[in-house]
Amino acid sequence: MKRFLIWTILVVLIGSTGTISARSKSTRRAHQGPMSIMSAGAIITKSTSTVPFIRIITSPDEIDLGTAVFFAGVHEVPGALKVQVDANCMHGPVVISTTPLERQGGGQIEPDDIFVRAPITGGYVSLKKPVVILPSAPGSQEVEVDFKVHAGTNHPSGQYKGIITLTIAPPV
Repeated sequence: MKRFLIWTILVVLIGSTGTISARSKSTRRAHQGPMSIMSAGAIITKSTSTVPFIRIITSPDEIDLGTAVFFAGVHEVPGALKVQVDANCMHGPVVISTTPLERQGGGQIEPDDIFVRAPITGGYVSLKKPVVILPSAPGSQEVEVDFKVHAGTNHPSGQYKGIITLTIAPPV
């Protein structure tokens, strides 16, 4: 009995998780269940628990938002990015953000002029600030993200590059 009390105190102090059960050493069979003790000199066993994980996968690795040569208006790219979150635990919202798209030789398109749409956004939303594209949830989720870029005559033709960042926030 003394060993069981010490083990219980250690489990509480360390914050360990798992199922604790005891089995009697005597010739009589012990009740097999969580936290059961039938006699002094109990043997304590602890089951292992699964380690939580969260993984995010994107497809494609690079996004092509198209080509524009001195046009004023909007360039829309539906289904430009697929995001898959695999998790065996509760995870927070998935947030998307971007750097300005910069052109070699000068010129850039600001995040204010880059928009995303996902089922949770209810329409296109500017990437001026980070945007939630998946809500907090337990387990795995998928989303397809559409992009829209506003460009004008002040954006010279050429290849623009930037970094899109996906962040999984803590659960709320």
